Amino acid sequence: MKVLIVGDIVGRTGINRLKEELNKRKDIDICIVNGENSASGRGIREKEYKEILSYGADAITMGNHMYYRKEMLSEYSKLSKLAIPANLTNLVGNKHVIINKNNIKIGVINLIGTFAMGDIIEKNVRNPFEVAIEEINKLNEEGVDYIFVDFHAEATAEKIAMAYYLKDKVNCVYGTHTHVQTSDETIIDNKMAYITDVGMTGPRDSVLGLKKEIAIARFTTGQYLHYECSDNEAQFNAIEVEFDDNTKKAIKINRINN
Repeated sequence: MKVLIVGDIVGRTGINRLKEELNKRKDIDICIVNGENSASGRGIREKEYKEILSYGADAITMGNHMYYRKEMLSEYSKLSKLAIPANLTNLVGNKHVIINKNNIKIGVINLIGTFAMGDIIEKNVRNPFEVAIEEINKLNEEGVDYIFVDFHAEATAEKIAMAYYLKDKVNCVYGTHTHVQTSDETIIDNKMAYITDVGMTGPRDSVLGLKKEIAIARFTTGQYLHYECSDNEAQFNAIEVEFDDNTKKAIKINRINN
C-alpha cells in the first residue's frame, strides 16, 4: 500500500496545486490532507472540504485554525471524512476517521500540541499522549488495519516524543502546523514511518502562506494586522509512505518538496 500525506493546504493556490499533483499520481492508494488553512489561510468551510475530497483525498485533518470559522463550529461533526484534534475539549467533531478502501480499513487520528498553540488551545486541551491511546484503542476495536496520526504541534520535541511513544501502536506519525518541511523522515524500528513536519502546500512567495508585507509589518511594528493569504504559485510539500501489505510495516518513506 502506498499513502500520500499532504502538508497544510493554504488558500486557493494550495488547493489548485493539490488538484494538479493528485492528477499526476495515479499509483497512490490513500491520500490524507491537512486542510485547516484551505479557506484563504483561515480554517475550512464545507466548500473546501468537498473540493479537496473531489480531487482524490480520502481524509482531511485539521488544527488550531478551525476556530477562525465560527459558522463551522457546529458543522464539523457532519463532515464524515474530517478529523478534528481529538484532544480539544470545546469542539464537537470526529475524533478519528476510518477510511474503507480496497478492502483495507485505515484509521486517521488528529491531535494538537500543548506548547505555544495559543490561549484558546491551552485552555481547552487534554494531554495528547493520553488521548492518543484512547483513540487507538477505539480504532483497534473497529478492526482497522493501519493507524495514521497527524500531530498538529509547534514543538519538535513534543512531536518526536509522540513518535517514540506510539512506535509500537501505529503505522505512521507525522507532524503538521509549522508549514516548514523537516528533513528527518525516517522509519523507526523498521516499522513506523515518521517526519517532524510534512510542510506546506501553499504560496511559495510568502511567510508561511501570509503576504510577506503583512508578516514583516507585524514583526516590526508589533501591530496585529488582518491575515491576508498570498496568491502566487504554490509549492507542494508531502510525504509518500509505502507499506508491506503482509506485515503492515513501513518499508519506504519519501519526502516531496517541489
